[in-house]
Amino acid sequence: MERVRVIILSSMLLGSWLLGISNTHAGEYDQGKALYDSKCLICHGAKGKGDGPAAAALSTQPRDFTRTDFWQGDVEKEIAETIRKGLSPMPAFDLSDDEIKAITGYMSHTFK
Repeated sequence: MERVRVIILSSMLLGSWLLGISNTHAGEYDQGKALYDSKCLICHGAKGKGDGPAAAALSTQPRDFTRTDFWQGDVEKEIAETIRKGLSPMPAFDLSDDEIKAITGYMSHTFK
C-alpha cells in the first residue's frame, strides 16, 4: 500500500513539474507572439512571408521566414543580431535577451 502511495505521489509531482515547464514555454510563446505582432508583423506579415502591410513601400523586401533556406546556419544568433543592430531598412530594436529569445522561439515554432 505504501508503495502505491509513493508511485501516485511521484506521478503527481512529475505531472506538476511537466505542467510548469509547459506553462513556461506557453508564456514565452505568448510573449514572443505579442512582440512579433507589435514589432515585426507590419513588415514581415502575420504568416512571416515578408508581405506585411508596410512591405510594399520598402525598397528592400522583408525576409520570408517560411523559406527553408532562412533557417540554415546559426539563424537564432543572426535574428538576435539583426534585432539589436537593425538591417536596412529594418531599424534596431532595444529588446532584452529574454524578449529576443521569446521572438526567436515564436518565429521558429510558427514559421520553420
